[in-house]
Amino acid sequence: MSEDITIQMENVVKTYQLGSQEVKALNGISLSIPRGEFHVIMGPSGSGKTTFLNMVGALDVPSEGEVYFEGVPLSNLTQKQLASLRAYKIGFIFQTFNLVPVITALENVTLPLIFQNYPREERRKRAKEILKRVGLEDRMNHTPDELSGGQQQRVAIARALAGEPSLVLADEPTGNLDLKTGFSIVELLRKICHETGVTVINSTHDLKLIDIADKISWLRDGVITRTQKRIDVSISSEDVTIPSY
Repeated sequence: MSEDITIQMENVVKTYQLGSQEVKALNGISLSIPRGEFHVIMGPSGSGKTTFLNMVGALDVPSEGEVYFEGVPLSNLTQKQLASLRAYKIGFIFQTFNLVPVITALENVTLPLIFQNYPREERRKRAKEILKRVGLEDRMNHTPDELSGGQQQRVAIARALAGEPSLVLADEPTGNLDLKTGFSIVELLRKICHETGVTVINSTHDLKLIDIADKISWLRDGVITRTQKRIDVSISSEDVTIPSY
């Protein structure tokens, strides 16, 4: 497997037991995502997007098939090794920001660096640098309730990138933001992705994000129906869905 591939999925199936019924949240996913790519997983609610991110983020294990992270099969790793992978190699960005409400933006960004055993001064230095990069140098000492939604998501991006991960997973990161703010957030994420070489996988149902992606994989009923470069994208009536809330 090429060293330039961050994520490789081979025939990944994830089955959940709901009472007497088996539900396949993912049904035979095979996909390669290169290093430094901004890859969008596009699909409606219930299509399997979050399950997909759980597989590549080492948060859950496939019922069948294999996920490779930088060439290493995740099934070969112990729970301790998987925890280390998540701590050092993967950054997570969520729709609901998931910031600690009683501490400042700066302190929120230093949190993952504590678990990576960075010395205190190095933690603060790195956190200040990344907060400046996302345009929050003047808001570092504010708590989340003193920040707008867009500013909170910028803190979440800074936190995800602080430890210089290989992979950032963004699960509907614009879902709680207005149109203009959400678009600026993912543009910022893509810019940093391309500047640093980190791979970003962004799950969404928002067709506007097609314009920002390097590639788009269309996920429906646990199956990737097609993967396209942005320039090759054409949208069918099936792709235009109204999300349920």
